Amino acid sequence: MKTAQKLTLIAGLLAVSGSASADLTNGPDPYAAGYGFDTPSEASWGNWNRGNAGTLYAEWDSFVDNSYPGIRTAAPDVGSAGTTDANIGWNAGTFAAGSGNLYSFSVAENFTASLSGATDNQPLRAALQFETWGVQMDYNSLLLNGVAPTFTTQTFYDGNYESSFGPVELVQYLAYWDLSGPASNYLFSFGSAEHSLSLGQVAIDIGPGADPVTSVPLPAAVWLFGAGFMGLLGLNRKKGLAA
Repeated sequence: MKTAQKLTLIAGLLAVSGSASADLTNGPDPYAAGYGFDTPSEASWGNWNRGNAGTLYAEWDSFVDNSYPGIRTAAPDVGSAGTTDANIGWNAGTFAAGSGNLYSFSVAENFTASLSGATDNQPLRAALQFETWGVQMDYNSLLLNGVAPTFTTQTFYDGNYESSFGPVELVQYLAYWDLSGPASNYLFSFGSAEHSLSLGQVAIDIGPGADPVTSVPLPAAVWLFGAGFMGLLGLNRKKGLAA
């Protein structure tokens, strides 16, 4: 049976199952050793702690939220910090299955995650981490306020992950954007090119970025070469004057 067909069957079972649990239970802990998610304090792309002044954080694992009744939107359920508002939304035809994952067996899926909050860091780095099951994300769809990421990479892949629902293709992914300064709102958009993507988890972190001019020191050998070169210039100048 193809992966998409398996996920269609899974979604039908989950939709009527009252005992199904969220992805952290059904799937791996994405922060566990060997998997792809990182906190900004431990990641190579970050240098801050969640909750630090001027940083923003929001994370979703189960996309079911009664604070937005009748709307295809959910507030963060894993945690948030520094935000005045944070929510994730999805298009018609996509639904929260009994597992808490977002899924569709009929339409290509489109997601938007919106964060607002005060941060005066200049420059900024905004990082998006997500986990999908089955059909993969259309990575060309990844945008922040209409701009493509500075960097993207697949951080974990298992083409035959043994979940509690049977084998699935499990992917964890990272994208980040280097920004010159803060925005009034951060709108992330991403989606699939076809149906049968199951969105398992999303984490967003925004904090201080690296200044490409001042944060990367020149190697000591460069300074030594420069000093030696200037010395030779000075010596040649003195010889010229003496002549």
